[in-house]
Amino acid sequence: MNLFRSEEHLTRWLHYFQGVDEYVLPVSDWAEIFGSSIFRRRLEPDYLSRAPEYLDDYRRALRATGKSLPAPDRVLATVMFTDIVDSTGRAALVGDAEWRALLRRHDEISRGQLRHFGGREIQHTGDGFFCAFESPARAIRCAMAIGRAMPDIGLQVRAGIHSGECEVVGEDLSGIAVHIGARVCALAGPGEVLVSQTVKDAVIGAGISFADHGTHNLKGVPGEWRLYVVAS
Repeated sequence: MNLFRSEEHLTRWLHYFQGVDEYVLPVSDWAEIFGSSIFRRRLEPDYLSRAPEYLDDYRRALRATGKSLPAPDRVLATVMFTDIVDSTGRAALVGDAEWRALLRRHDEISRGQLRHFGGREIQHTGDGFFCAFESPARAIRCAMAIGRAMPDIGLQVRAGIHSGECEVVGEDLSGIAVHIGARVCALAGPGEVLVSQTVKDAVIGAGISFADHGTHNLKGVPGEWRLYVVAS
């Protein structure tokens, strides 16, 4: 059985990765490559949305034909993660209906500030957001504005910000810089905006002050990282 049910189906998947048009093989070749049982087990209807999970297998299959995927596009970006502090406990306290209403208001406030500060929503995580900015100062000010607004609706959020090169996969961003941003957010306290040394150094002269948060080991990231809490 061919993994791709038509040539159009195959082309849709390949366009998920930018700049790989020249790597389209005839359907008969793909059928041979993906005829093994490991691929036949992966014929779920939603596999296109989970294509990154299979990328290593696809790369190995392409190498077997003397081809390879090009290196992914990379961009320098500032990533911001936010989440609601103790969202599970809060949901249990207020009940399902009120919690849904609080989440809707949280999302409206967050997206309004994202638009105001020029951020781009990459992913809604249920009780927070993963966003990207071209400017680290704008990311900080956006996170601060979101944090200041949440107590008015009875919530607290925390945020983590990091700047670095990210891989571009369709409309998504991935890579170690994204992982660092998520790890920084996880270390932030209620109401805090926590940033990496990279972000702090990048906004010198922007009128933003910081308090030292010490050095930390970020899970899965090599080395120690000095972090800072935004103070104003």
